[in-house]
Amino acid sequence: MAEIAVQFVMQKLLDFLTKEAYFLEGVHDRVTSLQEKLEEIRDLLKHFDGKRRKNVVVKRWVGQIREVAYDAEDIIDSYIFNIAQQRGETSAGFMRILGSFSRRITDIPAIRQVGEKISDIERRLNEILSNRPELGIDNISASGEASSSSDQSYTWREKRAPITEEADVVGVEDETETLVGRLIEGDVRRAVISITGMGGIGKTTLAKKVYNNVDVKKNFDFHAWVSVSQEHRLREIFLSILKSLGRNERETTAEEDLGKQLYDHLEGKKYLVVIDDIWTRDAWNGLVSAFPDRQKGSRVLLTTRKVEIAKYADAQSMPHEMHFLNKSESWALFCKKALPGNLALPCPANLEELGRKIVAECGGLPLAIAVIGGVLSRKEKSVNDWYKVLTSLKWHLSESEDAISGILALSYHDLPYYLKFCFLYFGAFPEDSEIQVDNLIKLWIAEGFVQQRGEEELEDVAEDYVEELINRSMIQVMKRNSNGTARKCHIHDLLRDLSIANAKEERFLDVYGKTAPTSSTKPRRLAITASGGLQKILQAYFGQKKNRLRSLLRYNDEREEFETPVLKSLFGAFKFLRVMDLRYVKLTSLPDEIGSLIQLRYLCLVGPQLKNLPSTITRLSNLQTFNLWSTNIKMLPVDIWKMEQLRHLVVKYECQFSEGTAVHRLSNLQTLKYIGAGSWTEDELEKLINLRELSICGDLRMASSGPISKLVHLRSLCLRGGSGSFIPAVESFSNHHHLYNMDLSGRLEKLPDLHEFPPNLTKLHLFGSKLEQDPMGTLEKLPNLRILRYGGDAYVTKEMVFSAGGFPLLNDLIIWECNELEEWRVEEGAMPNLTSLLISCKRLKMLPDGMRHLTNLQELNLIEMPEELKERVRENEGEDWLKIRHIPSLNLY
Repeated sequence: MAEIAVQFVMQKLLDFLTKEAYFLEGVHDRVTSLQEKLEEIRDLLKHFDGKRRKNVVVKRWVGQIREVAYDAEDIIDSYIFNIAQQRGETSAGFMRILGSFSRRITDIPAIRQVGEKISDIERRLNEILSNRPELGIDNISASGEASSSSDQSYTWREKRAPITEEADVVGVEDETETLVGRLIEGDVRRAVISITGMGGIGKTTLAKKVYNNVDVKKNFDFHAWVSVSQEHRLREIFLSILKSLGRNERETTAEEDLGKQLYDHLEGKKYLVVIDDIWTRDAWNGLVSAFPDRQKGSRVLLTTRKVEIAKYADAQSMPHEMHFLNKSESWALFCKKALPGNLALPCPANLEELGRKIVAECGGLPLAIAVIGGVLSRKEKSVNDWYKVLTSLKWHLSESEDAISGILALSYHDLPYYLKFCFLYFGAFPEDSEIQVDNLIKLWIAEGFVQQRGEEELEDVAEDYVEELINRSMIQVMKRNSNGTARKCHIHDLLRDLSIANAKEERFLDVYGKTAPTSSTKPRRLAITASGGLQKILQAYFGQKKNRLRSLLRYNDEREEFETPVLKSLFGAFKFLRVMDLRYVKLTSLPDEIGSLIQLRYLCLVGPQLKNLPSTITRLSNLQTFNLWSTNIKMLPVDIWKMEQLRHLVVKYECQFSEGTAVHRLSNLQTLKYIGAGSWTEDELEKLINLRELSICGDLRMASSGPISKLVHLRSLCLRGGSGSFIPAVESFSNHHHLYNMDLSGRLEKLPDLHEFPPNLTKLHLFGSKLEQDPMGTLEKLPNLRILRYGGDAYVTKEMVFSAGGFPLLNDLIIWECNELEEWRVEEGAMPNLTSLLISCKRLKMLPDGMRHLTNLQELNLIEMPEELKERVRENEGEDWLKIRHIPSLNLY
């Protein structure tokens, strides 16, 4: 991990050299020399990463380098801050170009000082590097032990997860049946079937159950099981498979010969090989050539934490993703492990409440439940002993001899270095929280975690980072957008604990939650998830001589008021902040000192009483994300255009640009949400060519679609007029290939023609449209539409028809407050993929007969429907009951 801190400093030095070259004569060579030294150290640290996890000496030595790298970052940030203060300007922006000779002279003392400090950094690094031979670091093997000439062949292996006995498995009956079917049925080609999921979720246990199934055993001529793990040798794997097939080969046989022998042995036979715990493409590439495909129906069953490996092994085979246990399954497994031999009897009544609390803390992870159940099975069945385990649960799972943290940590250590900081950031969010992915991405970019990749936008690169963490089973998707990108995600509590533990060790992040952070650790970031006391917590950091805080995040549902003097102290103490997320802090005013935070990239403010921004706010020319949604600010500063690095601006509903604002100067904007319509929409909107998400509110008469139609990078467009207001005629969006979401709230003179809609539209919201002709004949032909929300008298006639074959991909339909609608017809073959339907229409007399053909419908919600219809859907009695009885979830409100 220290190599990432070094990488950060290297990038800062590069920026430093580029931006300040004019002012760095005399120290330019020193900065370049330090950068070269850091490159050397970065490569060295990657080599030592595995060793430091297992050797205290290496860990301490790497920690020294990390601290020096952080000091180097502090020097750069201090220089930027001091020069900006001296110049009376910010550290970025066009004023730099106007630097004069006289201003250059005034910078000489700062230049001389930074040169001396850089020389000292390089001296310290050289001293640390020179200690390697004395500490014997180069002679330490990957196992963390000192290696010798007789010990070169030693290969360290991580300990394997304890496998839950098959008899103790719960909740996998359907999964077992599904996998058995996939093994013995289907293609005659050699197919690869993969089981994926996070560490400890039961992949190996399920694979064992399937492997030992009687029908599976009878279906194949040969069976073999082999475990691969992160550190593997193909020779050992081939020998293991050959041995399970009854072939005992000599240990000295060459790897290539063993692979050929295995291929020859399996040639022409129907075989099943289980490859457990595979981590890399290289491992699969080395193995696959030994598995012949002679159209015999052979199978390879993989278990892996990485979906990418599963798809790489067989792109035609859908991976089987393991799920967390639900409450009843978790309880059943817990009772089997904690109360062995007592299955006929329920858990003692005096222990059940404690037991269920313990199970809840495990978050449905089978390995955690099995381990804690095993701990309790060795203790007295008493309230006192079970309570002790509950209060020390995290210790049992992370530090005791039964700990599973090392098993979970395998996934963390396997991450590429650019993802490690991204993963550690999840520790900043509260337990069990749903994390908004778009906000997470903005934070990552502000922190500098996302690397430039060619001409690609950083937001797109970060989306790939999220998907990679999902595919590695490090986080879970809670909800996806209609275009398939992740919208909300979640991290299991045990992986969150892992991220916090590693973040604290790296001085990367400290978390104030159930326990207070220790200010002596001098973290780079502070996340506060506990209730109240924020001002008291920060006091511990105000007095630090060397304050390194770069990010301050406050995440808790309990609002806390902040007084202006405290804010002034905060801004003075934390002058190097890059991220300040105060969404759960109520602000009444913002002092002028906010303008001194020139490094700030992300700022989120909250407070219904916050009505004005100080003029100094526009000094934050490095700001990328500015969120004012939960304030009462109605007018933005006229010179907000000076914040030229802004990428995402979210304001209070109908907040306005001041008259005369050079809006077009905000050319980096990608997000502009809830902004009030005005003359700028006619004159300058079309120049914001990088916009991806646009939401304009209020009087839309000045928001014609002409300028909007020129924003070809739009992904989401929202036009929300006031009550009864008209949305201007919508021009063609046929060239908007990225536009997947449209929200049109207001009266429409006419619905756009089919060819005028974006070709890849997946979500459409029409509200208050007052259309007099049934629009479904057009909407049902949109080929990619998945979500349709239609309401507020969007349609004001009495009849609506969904035709056969219409809405081929629609998943989610809401028909809300169409109060003139009396008859709705759904023809057979319409909406074949509909899964969720909500209807609220006060005059609708009956449900359409075509409802019975919606066989994929999982949920039906009827809200404020007429009494006549309520009677028709009465269970087993109503006239419409037969139309909807196949739907699993029926709700009548």
